Amino acid sequence: MFRLSRYAACLLLFVALQVSAAEVNGYALVTTDYVYRGVSHSDEHGAAQIGVDVDFESGFYFGVWGSTIDIGGGTPRQRDREVNYYLGYSYDVSRRWAIGANAVAYAFPGAKGTIDYDYVEYSLTANYDDRYWLEYGRSPDLYHTGAETEFVSLYTTWPLGGQFDIGAGIGIYDVSELVGDDYSYWEFGVTRLFEKVALDLRYHESSRWLRIISNADTADARLVLSVKFHF
Repeated sequence: MFRLSRYAACLLLFVALQVSAAEVNGYALVTTDYVYRGVSHSDEHGAAQIGVDVDFESGFYFGVWGSTIDIGGGTPRQRDREVNYYLGYSYDVSRRWAIGANAVAYAFPGAKGTIDYDYVEYSLTANYDDRYWLEYGRSPDLYHTGAETEFVSLYTTWPLGGQFDIGAGIGIYDVSELVGDDYSYWEFGVTRLFEKVALDLRYHESSRWLRIISNADTADARLVLSVKFHF
């Protein structure tokens, strides 16, 4: 089980050593539903999120992100908070192509019960012209069960003019070692950009629900409205 203090200390040390060459961006978001890979992680209710990104001229970046969640329905395995720590590197292959790699540590402070839900996921990314993103990732030990999981996702975004963007994505999450199957998920949304605010309306859907990962309600199709504030 990894400890939050260890990751926080590493991130703070990294900032202290290189902050002079860094660009720091913060943001807060409120949403009618926190959807992750096609599944509601807030039990179809609203959620509040906050995060900080630190980008270095060398191509390295890291950040911390947190959200209110509602997983477990009040059972002895309830999770109410999620905190993610991530570290990565992006390299510009050409004027339009960039590739990268990153690691994300998922933590659920205050989770009830004896199960350790904290896990780490590693991924490789390819980005074309800041309009198309392809990502492949895997976790070698989801929830400390010994089960390896994998995912592949593709996302694209296009400007419509008038500060409007449209975006769409699709992915496959293979959790067969954990629950014996995989599922696909997709989304489509419209974003209105302002100077410091982004307003997003997005449709999410997944192909099926799987035990442990979701249920019939949290994996159902849904329309989500979010407001993101940059600072």
